[in-house]
Amino acid sequence: MINVTVVVREVGGLNPVCSLNFVLPVIPRIGEYISIQKKEKLKPFGEDMVVSKVWWRLSHPETSSFPTADESRRIGSVDEVFVECTPAISPYSSDDWRASVERSVESGESEIFEVARSTIHESD
Repeated sequence: MINVTVVVREVGGLNPVCSLNFVLPVIPRIGEYISIQKKEKLKPFGEDMVVSKVWWRLSHPETSSFPTADESRRIGSVDEVFVECTPAISPYSSDDWRASVERSVESGESEIFEVARSTIHESD
C-alpha cells in the first residue's frame, strides 16, 4: 500500500482546490478517473476528476552524483507521491460538483467521463 496525496487543481489554473491523503494499492496513472466520496454526500454521489500528473518526491543517502561502488549499494526511498487531478464530471457527480465543473467542460478545460451510462442527478 502506498501513501498518496490527491491534489485537485482549480480549472485552468495552478492553485489547489483541495488536497486529501489516501492509502492506495497502486499509484493512479495519468488519464485515469478518480471519484471521491465524502461523508456529507449520499452514496454514490461525489467529486470526480481525471489524473493529469504524478509527482514523486524521493530521498537518497548519497551526496555525489556518481557514487562509488561501495556507495552505489545504498537505496533511496519515497518521501511523497502527489497525484494531481483536474475536475471532471461522471454519471455520479454530486449536483454541486457538477454545477461547478459544467462551465469548464463547455470551454474544454475539463472533461466528462467516457462511460456508457445515464447521468443520475443527486437531487432526483
